[in-house]
Amino acid sequence: MSIKFNDDGTYDVGIHIADASFHVKPNTALDRDARKRATSVYLVQRVVPMLPPALSEALCSLAPGEERLAFSVVLTLTKEAKVIKKWFGKTVIKSAAKLSYETVQRVLDGEPLAGVSVASEHEVTSVENDIRLLHELAKVLTARRFQNGAIRLESPRLSFKLNDQGLPVDCSQSVSTEANSIVEEVWAFTMEFTVR
Repeated sequence: MSIKFNDDGTYDVGIHIADASFHVKPNTALDRDARKRATSVYLVQRVVPMLPPALSEALCSLAPGEERLAFSVVLTLTKEAKVIKKWFGKTVIKSAAKLSYETVQRVLDGEPLAGVSVASEHEVTSVENDIRLLHELAKVLTARRFQNGAIRLESPRLSFKLNDQGLPVDCSQSVSTEANSIVEEVWAFTMEFTVR
């Protein structure tokens, strides 16, 4: 995700997805195998990727400071999150940082961005500011969704603690945070415009 504050008071919000199709040509063995899997599978102790690690962890990973091919949606929004312009296309992007939900939540809780590699052409404070801007827009989108009649459908999710052998020793309920809502709201909002 990206956000840029424009001089006229609007925001350019981008959703960027790695372009695996550049590396996976139609009807190749790799394409046929990926189609059989259909998606990556996330297990408690590991991930079974849809694509080989050379793609999923390297060429298609949006690593900070590395140019990557992507499909992007860029929406120009007002402060009230009204779309005034939209753009879809293939891009070459260079991520500023790779963030976890926990890291984003710490920034939203007022802590500094720490323990994260930020690309040299970006400053940590600008990444923190971008997180806060996206959070403000996500709150506007959430409020509008519920004003328009949306209902909250949340299923409890379990999180497992594993021992050194990879066996579960404890479990707890996963808690959805404001960091999760940023991605969920902006992603859902963007998909609204993609399918129209």
